[in-house]
Amino acid sequence: MSEWFLFLGIFLPGVCGVELDIFHFKVFRRLSGHSKGWELKGQRYCFCRELDMGSSDYLQYTFRIENPTEIIKSIRSGEQPPAHYKLDVESFSLLPSSLVATSPLIESTEFSVGGYRWALQIYPNGNQNDNGDGHISIYLKLCDKLRSNSFINVIFRALIYDQGRNKYLIIQDLREKRFDATNTISGISRALPQSAFNAQCNGFLVQDRCTFGAEVFIINTNAPTSATLSCVDSNTRTYAWRVEKLSEISDNAYSPEFTIEGRIWKLHVYPKGYGAQKGKCLSLYLELIQRNDLTAGNKLYAGFELRIKNQLNGEDRTGTFQHPFEKSSKDWGRAAFIPITDLHIPTKGFVTEDVMILEVCFKHSFMMKDF
Repeated sequence: MSEWFLFLGIFLPGVCGVELDIFHFKVFRRLSGHSKGWELKGQRYCFCRELDMGSSDYLQYTFRIENPTEIIKSIRSGEQPPAHYKLDVESFSLLPSSLVATSPLIESTEFSVGGYRWALQIYPNGNQNDNGDGHISIYLKLCDKLRSNSFINVIFRALIYDQGRNKYLIIQDLREKRFDATNTISGISRALPQSAFNAQCNGFLVQDRCTFGAEVFIINTNAPTSATLSCVDSNTRTYAWRVEKLSEISDNAYSPEFTIEGRIWKLHVYPKGYGAQKGKCLSLYLELIQRNDLTAGNKLYAGFELRIKNQLNGEDRTGTFQHPFEKSSKDWGRAAFIPITDLHIPTKGFVTEDVMILEVCFKHSFMMKDF
């Protein structure tokens, strides 16, 4: 009897299982009677089968892959926690019995990404109204109200922590999620089978405790603001702010709030300069919004770069900074960041069609506490 297995184009001797890739899958058959005999069946983009990873030091999960072109699963180290939100749940077994039919979900506290407020929704018994029977269902909720003609497109990643192996299972819908005035909730109805979630060997539920996470990547938006979020990258810890209608900013402007490493920040720009540099240079600052714990001498040391992007593929204007943020020192940057005359020279590429792109890239940060 032959057995079929799905792999990411690599040979893993003795491992029966699945490693997922966004773009491309390969299906192998293990030949009967041959411990190392494998036959490549072919590359496929739609595969529906229950795959058992068996007993192996590599991984031990069981997944049902319904449509790899839309929902993918992958694994990453627990040393890289969820970029935007983490929800720890205790006494998980008590949740299904405590939830009622009219509200069969738990909703997290709000968190901020890209200047918008979000919440995570978990259906322990699955969302029956969205074909989620027998699964854990995970959704993203937009808490802010949008105007009738506004929308936000995002890529949503749900994460579940494997406590035994210190790894995160990432469940991602490749389709963009559109949020607007009438559609404020979207997610993954069949994130993980309940049997796989509850299985002790998988490590998701240990001593009745589990951890979920969320990562939200804004693709584009037409929400009527003077600035729009272009990109938040959790790996490089970079935030980009597209400042539109630059000439209409009379004095100064703030970016939407963004979250990096659990802290809420804003960019603050004076296109015509601040203080002694007014009328001479653009002034640019990074401001720490969330600093309630920076008391009694506690400081957050951050190394970062501020940039004005060159939109003609030339060299960016960059400033490098090291600064201890504290209760009384909420922002840092440079008053003379770039001469206004240089900023508006068309061939320089810093301003194109009245649009300027500002960026901050965090190199490192750490807390110093005064005990």
